Amino acid sequence: MAGKPSSKDGGTFLRLPTRGQLLRALTLTQNTSAMAFTIFLVPHLASPVVAAFAGLDGAEKTMMIARDLYLPLEPIVVYIPLTIHLLSSLSRRLLLSTSTSLSKSIRFPTLPHQILAYPLVFLLIPHIITHRLIPSSPAPPIRELSPSELGWEFVGYNLQNWGAWIAYLGLVGAGVWHALVGGMKVATWLKNLRRRPAKGDPSNVLSTKWKVYPDDKKECDSDPAPRVIPKPRKLGLRGLIMVLLGVVSIGLARVTRDTGLVSGMMKRRYDAVFDATPWANLYRLL
Repeated sequence: MAGKPSSKDGGTFLRLPTRGQLLRALTLTQNTSAMAFTIFLVPHLASPVVAAFAGLDGAEKTMMIARDLYLPLEPIVVYIPLTIHLLSSLSRRLLLSTSTSLSKSIRFPTLPHQILAYPLVFLLIPHIITHRLIPSSPAPPIRELSPSELGWEFVGYNLQNWGAWIAYLGLVGAGVWHALVGGMKVATWLKNLRRRPAKGDPSNVLSTKWKVYPDDKKECDSDPAPRVIPKPRKLGLRGLIMVLLGVVSIGLARVTRDTGLVSGMMKRRYDAVFDATPWANLYRLL
């Protein structure tokens, strides 16, 4: 048929994106989704910090202000960016890991913020399940815990279990480290994006197979190596994380102390949330 290039054996060539194009697209979605998620992350983390200085009451007020900012757009600033970021990151890592022309330091996660991303997922998903999804169940005795009912008293009640301390502090520590180093990476990406000269469209390459073309190899080779943080800055980041974890620990301790006795009705509803989790039996052992 006229207008369609054909292979030597008469087959039709398919126009496929190059490996470099896929990497650029995944990097774009990975970084932009991370920036969108920051709109939720920063005010959400403010509550445990305020709790260190103002206790349960201060944490509650800060959380209500934060919820006014992100709850109306929760799917847009929380779930959609988070899902896109996870899928983009995993797809990009898979693509890099199969690029044998690249060094192992680029193909596989080797830096702390890259490695921390994987346990962070296993801390974040249970947090969303227990603090957002299950509490919204209409089934008794949960009966859709409202935002006012699902406040820091819920956290304080949960902190009676030492496993919750590990989960909260692990989530904050791993999350903040990943976010800070990732934020520097995004800043570098934005800077390079502004400096990048316009290039010809490499989509004219036609192929019936998935393989690395010369322009693919060029794109892969130009993919930035893992960001190596200078030692002084790394020490500063570690110090910042330790201080933050210390402040959050004080905040959680004050919330636990200020929570006091929980009414029988709320205790049943809170317990029902944790009993509905897939790891309920393990949780009871902690």
